[in-house]
Amino acid sequence: MIIMQDRSEEYLETILYLTERQGMAKTSEIAEELGVSPPSVTEMIQKLSEEGYVEYVPYYGVMLTEHGRKEASKIKRRHRLLETFLVNFLGIEKDDAHEEACKLEHVISDDMERRFCSLMDHPKKCPDGNPIARASCCFEEDVSP
Repeated sequence: MIIMQDRSEEYLETILYLTERQGMAKTSEIAEELGVSPPSVTEMIQKLSEEGYVEYVPYYGVMLTEHGRKEASKIKRRHRLLETFLVNFLGIEKDDAHEEACKLEHVISDDMERRFCSLMDHPKKCPDGNPIARASCCFEEDVSP
């Protein structure tokens, strides 16, 4: 079940990336980004639609619902926090950190995310220079681990 959850989250993250660039994500673009077949994308999009994460208009594209956007943004934040930790604290090269963050972003808890953020003094950017979204822990006075 965790593998399926990881895969669903990768789709949400990819759809967020594509829709931020161009408004709607075409199934062919999702397939290309993820390295899967278009029928696999259609199957997953139907599942995500049933779960309320996306809206799909055949022959036009996919967009995230508010629920889907929140979940995808959460995954993106975790990814960027993890990349930052891996590069700045463990000295891992950026490309390797990206790959590791892709694996870890699906398994850390909300509490662990907060602790990573707090430990790193609430970083504003990841090693690639992309912004890290702020979360409630970034506005608290003391978030000691």
